[in-house]
Amino acid sequence: MNRLYFLFGVHNHQPVGNFEYVLDKAYNESYKPFADILNNHPNIKFTLHCSGILWDFFIKKYPEYISIIKKMVNRKQVEILTGGYYEPILPSIPDCDKIGQINKLTKFIKTEFGIKPRGLWLAERVWEQSLVKLFKELDIEYTTVDDYHFIAAGISPEDISGYYITEDQGFDLKIFPINQILRYYIPFRSPEEVIEYFRKLSNENRHVVVMIDDGEKFGLWPGTYKLVYNEGWLDKFLSLIEQNSDWLKLITCSEYIDMYSPKNRIYLPDTSYFEMTEWTLPTKTQIEFDNAIKYIDSIQDKKFIRKFLRGGIWRNFLIKYPESNNMNKKMLYVSKKVNNMKLKTKNRELAINKLYEGQCNCAYWHGIFGGLYLPHLRNAIYKKLIEAEKIADENKKNNIIYKELDFDNDSEKEILIETGHQNIYFIPHYGGTIFEWDIKSLGINLLNVLTRRQEAYHERLKEFLLSKIDSKNQQMIKTIHELINVKENNLDKYLHYDWYRRLSLIDHFIHPDTKYINFKNCKYGEQGDFVLGKYNWKYKNKKLNLVRDGIVWVNENQIKINIDKTINLIEPTGINVVYKISNLSTENISVKFGSEFNFAFSEHKNELDFKSNIWEFKDELQNMNIKIEFDRETNIWIFPIETVSMSEYGFERTYQGTAIFPWWEINLNSNSIMNLQFTIKIEKL
Repeated sequence: MNRLYFLFGVHNHQPVGNFEYVLDKAYNESYKPFADILNNHPNIKFTLHCSGILWDFFIKKYPEYISIIKKMVNRKQVEILTGGYYEPILPSIPDCDKIGQINKLTKFIKTEFGIKPRGLWLAERVWEQSLVKLFKELDIEYTTVDDYHFIAAGISPEDISGYYITEDQGFDLKIFPINQILRYYIPFRSPEEVIEYFRKLSNENRHVVVMIDDGEKFGLWPGTYKLVYNEGWLDKFLSLIEQNSDWLKLITCSEYIDMYSPKNRIYLPDTSYFEMTEWTLPTKTQIEFDNAIKYIDSIQDKKFIRKFLRGGIWRNFLIKYPESNNMNKKMLYVSKKVNNMKLKTKNRELAINKLYEGQCNCAYWHGIFGGLYLPHLRNAIYKKLIEAEKIADENKKNNIIYKELDFDNDSEKEILIETGHQNIYFIPHYGGTIFEWDIKSLGINLLNVLTRRQEAYHERLKEFLLSKIDSKNQQMIKTIHELINVKENNLDKYLHYDWYRRLSLIDHFIHPDTKYINFKNCKYGEQGDFVLGKYNWKYKNKKLNLVRDGIVWVNENQIKINIDKTINLIEPTGINVVYKISNLSTENISVKFGSEFNFAFSEHKNELDFKSNIWEFKDELQNMNIKIEFDRETNIWIFPIETVSMSEYGFERTYQGTAIFPWWEINLNSNSIMNLQFTIKIEKL
């Protein structure tokens, strides 16, 4: 048989902010047993990448893992890859931070293992050609992406083999293609089937095949611990490789480079692995894309046609999810502050490290993993960024700083008001709303709430629930791309979608017949045009004034209404809001007006419908108390914002935040004004 080289490896990573018990579980069920079995097969060479988050965790809690890896490094069994220390999507962060993140992990590997890494793990395989020059300047010799990248560049799947060379501005980089079929086969097909696939490749005169994928699939993904370790999949697989060593040989990527020249030169388009390109599409387009895949897979010439399918690019998540864009732009904003600190400034290194932690990719996007839908991951990102910003601003803490700038790059100006204790960001052109409220002493963005929106997989959930299949009785171990599991009954009852972003200080004129449940489910009549309307503004005497002339529909009449709201910061952490609502028409009207806030509590699932002039909530997990006082008795609706999302463990309901909606029945005579006032104070427990 023709010799086939198999370049095998794993990439291990856990998000910044993940619960320690999850890291412990991952270590005990995946990272440690995998390393133990490879250690018992010293002739099996492989590639390893761990994010800096995990290296720090291992050193702190499981130093024996480091010892095992060192042992395998010393006998040249394992090659270790560098990458961004905190696993950022490299194209999404500034070049200076790319360099800093990569250098940090490279330095760690050199110091801890005494070797200089030649290759780099590219987070989520998000490729842009501009990375080539930067990698080369950092003395990176090669990286790995999916074979889909090569297919997207026009290479036929059967012609993809070996490694290729690419260049940018005369700087070159070697690139290995990861085999998608093996990503789905290992460890979900029997070891014998995988060996047969290798035999097929060998018979087709393939020379090399690469499979480097998530290490968590070896024990942590649902059902895989039993398969991989209890039933001995991994040990059987490695033993079969050893038994076929006369034609099947495992070597590292660097060894292959030293033995063979690149197959050809190539230029890859901006892309990621195929599934990612699907997830980043707008929901409607994603549903159409899914249907196109199903149709193509049902026809005879599917291989010929399927290779021409193209999804979106990673950056489109910043459009699909405004919350992701907000985090990304906050990161860029803080990066400028931190990198502008004087080199000899005390705590500069600490600020940079916190910034880097805040660039960890997991909370910035959503696909088959929870990602953006997991509040504790978003909270962790904001905490790191707020802490970094606080250090960078330490000499400005006694000042109130007012800024007008296009924060989110939508060509419209946002308003940023910063003090030593809090940041409050406003969007005048989107309802005159607040989109971020940072409580610096707590390291939290109080408004970090995810909007309820339709996802393409919601159709899949409905179909599954209608089929009445018991997901717990599924016998076959499947990849997480195929697995269907529902973590609670009647999840479809929680599929409510918001037509506006869950921001704060949202001005509503609701239909007189609107009930609590209608508003909660976002299925009510809006009589005004203020929610999405554009407000004018002025800032004077440390007060922000937002004003809009708009329309309220009363019966069949369009009534001209003016809203004038003034926000005054209360130090250390709070605001006072004064509303002036003016009837500019010649008619007397009665309307229901309210101002909606959405707060990112650790949890507050109570549903409340009551009247009071005060509301208070103690969030012990976030170490804060919030108190809202009104100038009169007020109707108050309170309800949780919950989403139905998909993660590697199945469909699940997730608490995202709590909506607080105070509203008033107001009577406005012709050309009259109604004044309303309330204060919100946040105190540290």
